[in-house]
Amino acid sequence: MAGGKSSRFGKDKLSQNLYGKLLIEHVVEATKGFSEILIVGKFPDKFRHIKSIKFVLEPFTDFSPIYGIITGLRAAKNEKILFLPGDTPFLKAEVLKTFSREFPPAVISEGDNLHSLFFLISKFQICIVEKFLKSRKHKVFDLHYLMKSKRVDVRKFLHLDYQKKSLINLNTRKELYEVISR
Repeated sequence: MAGGKSSRFGKDKLSQNLYGKLLIEHVVEATKGFSEILIVGKFPDKFRHIKSIKFVLEPFTDFSPIYGIITGLRAAKNEKILFLPGDTPFLKAEVLKTFSREFPPAVISEGDNLHSLFFLISKFQICIVEKFLKSRKHKVFDLHYLMKSKRVDVRKFLHLDYQKKSLINLNTRKELYEVISR
């Protein structure tokens, strides 16, 4: 998912360089091996250089992760779709593969905290998301509640990513600088 405004970051964060690659390229690299990889967002020109990836344009003028989810559901060919935030450069492919084996709808949780954009959903659930969108709700947490998404505890992945780096998203430049300085 690459449809945000990057307002807390101050500039387009997915085009930010980290260790010689753009943030979004790190996410794409972690998803290699999946049968279909789509980038869903509003600005296709930013991603033309990423080979073998299909960009899907959100047809909505406002910004909301729900727009990315409905756009991705409409465009995806597979029955099970794994949504990921584009600002998580430390994703581990093994974590994604393990999570993708869950029965949808599913979301990664850590205690009471949901990592709501780590979302596994079935294409057959598109009517629920469309109905949710028509109700003018936009919180992904509310969608998970409505769908009764299974909470998959992050501890299930600790043997693959004991520091839970896969769940680190970079919302601000300060967070990026902290990561670089570690």
